[in-house]
Amino acid sequence: MLSVLIVDDEVEIREGLRNRFSWEEYGFQHIMIADDGISALEIANTSKPELIITDIKMNRMSGLEFLNELFQKKDSDYNPQTIVISGYDDFNLVKEALKIGVIDYILKPINMEELKQVVTKTIENIYRERLEIQTEAQLHSHANFAIGKIREELLLEMLQHEFDPFWETRRSHRLHNSGLEWMLDRTMTLLLIEADDLRAIEKQGIKEKELIQFGIGNVVQQTLNEEYTEPFALCLDHMSRWIVILAVTHSDEVKSPHEMATMFLQRINQYVKVPISIGLKTTIRNINQLREMYNEASFILGQKAVYGGNKIFIDKLLDEDTEHESLSMKEPLEVIDLIKYGSDEDISAALEAFDDMVKGWKLIHIRDIQQQLFEWLYELIHRLSSPGLSSKLKADNPIALWEQLEQYDTLQSLRELTERYLLAMAEEWRGQSTAIGQIVTEAEKMINKSYASNISLQSVADSVHVTSVWLSKLFRKEKGVTFLEYLTSVRMEKAKLMLGDVKYKIYQISYEVGYKDPVHFSKLFKKQVGCTPKEYRRQRGITTD
Repeated sequence: MLSVLIVDDEVEIREGLRNRFSWEEYGFQHIMIADDGISALEIANTSKPELIITDIKMNRMSGLEFLNELFQKKDSDYNPQTIVISGYDDFNLVKEALKIGVIDYILKPINMEELKQVVTKTIENIYRERLEIQTEAQLHSHANFAIGKIREELLLEMLQHEFDPFWETRRSHRLHNSGLEWMLDRTMTLLLIEADDLRAIEKQGIKEKELIQFGIGNVVQQTLNEEYTEPFALCLDHMSRWIVILAVTHSDEVKSPHEMATMFLQRINQYVKVPISIGLKTTIRNINQLREMYNEASFILGQKAVYGGNKIFIDKLLDEDTEHESLSMKEPLEVIDLIKYGSDEDISAALEAFDDMVKGWKLIHIRDIQQQLFEWLYELIHRLSSPGLSSKLKADNPIALWEQLEQYDTLQSLRELTERYLLAMAEEWRGQSTAIGQIVTEAEKMINKSYASNISLQSVADSVHVTSVWLSKLFRKEKGVTFLEYLTSVRMEKAKLMLGDVKYKIYQISYEVGYKDPVHFSKLFKKQVGCTPKEYRRQRGITTD
């Protein structure tokens, strides 16, 4: 479907060209008209007709001025075919028109046969240009696809094999051909992005897995294009994880790798609607250390087996439960566990966050603050309420609580009152609560039973009916080690037993004791035992692996 714009200030010529020429036979469905260059310019910029026929002389703005203006402002993807109408004495103007890109001209009075010939030639030009654009686009697409495959293969080769100086010149040449030459002289960091519970997704069908992989990659690519101003590279590894390599700069104007990781997590959750985990190698390295960075990011990502997914894990390994030990006063369950299992010193220390909690309510009037604090305290009392509690703390006595609160009108005094209530509740509870040792014992049983599964601090905490914050604290207090240290110890003891049996390969042992990544398992084993699994076997005379 084509369109033509006819421009002439003489109505007879303008209407004659519109009505007497069989435009439909030549594929023109839209015939537009203008009576001078000014109105023609507006129509051309808006409607972008494929063909423009204009008188060379007109009032207000001539055809030559109109075309000059149009060609100066035209979009890169808009290249109309143009024909001028002239008189015998306008040849100098015609020459100027031809210089600026007009393809032909017709003389007045207009001969319809001559017009047919010129329009036929014009249509041939239009379709030839369309074909050239389409061919160029296809070639560009094929070239981009080929370069993309070459780039992906090169990246995976560098990530999965040790740096070999012998191939450095060849590698440099391949990087230039792949558009990755920036990697030769830039420091980099690496992120590894993995959909959580990917095996469960695979059971839903291969297409579902591929759609999720595509969706994650698409969101990451678009986010990088929009938000990251330094060079980057992106590819998919053999374990269906997206690898992101970022050129690092210390400019405040460039988003940090952690900021980018946070964006990836938020946008993938929002648009792809799947939980993901990200292993972030914040330490910057050069191209010769890519494989090391990749392995370390894999190791970091393995932490989700303990801490749960949909998080960002950074290269300071969370071999302590510090991220779970920060109590939130806003979470009633965490405050309840503070009352149940914390000491008086723990309660006093936790109340240092009282002011921040109250300010977070964003209330101005003291009456509103008293009301909000009443609801907060009453919920705690209600959850802890039992026949053993004294009458002033029982949940059926809210009036006494309110009468106490309304006596105090400063943040300091309300905090002191709150502390007295929490300490009183803790004292009452200690006389009739489950022993701390029993909770830790139940947690130990679960760890020893389920160490090979995707066990985490949160899942164990749920099973023993405490928050992850307090299971972490209680574990450290009772056992003298963190939850993760205990879990790792159990897994490694089982691994040592299995390493003594020649029927197991090391990668099989890794899976059997709860680690999906054998590299992660080997590094952890060496850290725990002092030697690698292979070395452990050799020390015992086993060399079959």
